Amino acid sequence: MIDFWRQQLFQLLYNNRHLYWFASTIPFAGQWRIWQRLVLPRMRGNSALEIGCGLGDLLADAIEAGYDCYAIEQSEEMVNAARHTLQQRQLGISECIIQGVSQDLPFPDCSFDNVISIFPNEYIYDSKTISEIKRVLRPKGRLIIVFGANLLPVNPIQLPLLLIPMLVYGHNIFVEGLESDKKNECNAATHTTHTDYSVRFGERIPFAQQGFRCQYERIHTDFWEAYIIVGET
Repeated sequence: MIDFWRQQLFQLLYNNRHLYWFASTIPFAGQWRIWQRLVLPRMRGNSALEIGCGLGDLLADAIEAGYDCYAIEQSEEMVNAARHTLQQRQLGISECIIQGVSQDLPFPDCSFDNVISIFPNEYIYDSKTISEIKRVLRPKGRLIIVFGANLLPVNPIQLPLLLIPMLVYGHNIFVEGLESDKKNECNAATHTTHTDYSVRFGERIPFAQQGFRCQYERIHTDFWEAYIIVGET
């Protein structure tokens, strides 16, 4: 029953760009855009496909960074919103946003150096989606996904905001008990990497079983934490 209502919530958000903006901005204290941009320094090569582009902000960031980009989005409302974002940012290439599904990507084999996705829904676990991602990636291409992020309970004011990711994504969907292999300072945030597929969050996400070499990262500050997977073909 909880999963049913969570899916209904996703449908509501993806069919109303204003609700989507509100839900991705206000409850997360404006950190959503910071979490999106965590993808950019992990990208390689010259081209990228974003699966599920939402309002199109990350797509626009990648284009401005010099990448040849496409996006596929199932929601017609989000397709229109993302095209509007590109127009507002004077990028003027809205034809790169295609309405479709991740299980049937309308691109030739070996089309992209990167496939990226931010806070994806359950479709990302579908074996057809994973197979299609692998098909369109070039040799040594990268799959980069920000699976989740949340504010940390550093003060009582933030506590109500912590309920949002739990309601939307479900409790314990992110990494728990991730042990440190190494820690580095990166843009004032500490990141921890773990290549062991036995990490609990890795077990749920079957990319390694499909031939990806995966690295799992927890990026965190005193204010928030985010979880990323980087898979290479």
